[in-house]
Amino acid sequence: MQKRVIELPEKGTYKWQLFSYWSDEYRQSRADHSAYIALNFAGALDVCKNKFQNLMHHHQQHASDVRHHRAIQRLQNTLSGAAVAYESSFHAH
Repeated sequence: MQKRVIELPEKGTYKWQLFSYWSDEYRQSRADHSAYIALNFAGALDVCKNKFQNLMHHHQQHASDVRHHRAIQRLQNTLSGAAVAYESSFHAH
């Protein structure tokens, strides 16, 4: 089986800039995906997700109180919230 060689655009051209951008983007997204898989198998995401969900549930029970409403907003902006959103994006694809 022969491998097809990808010809690179001439360095410094607009096509080269696009190629460079998208190849960097691909490498970064693959690294993110690998990190996600490693964290998931290590069980780290489950702990974060469970703690986040417990805190959200507690504050949602008292959502009529302004302090709890602000706490919910802060939680949604935390790294835990980002991790849950990040995880759900992988399930959506």
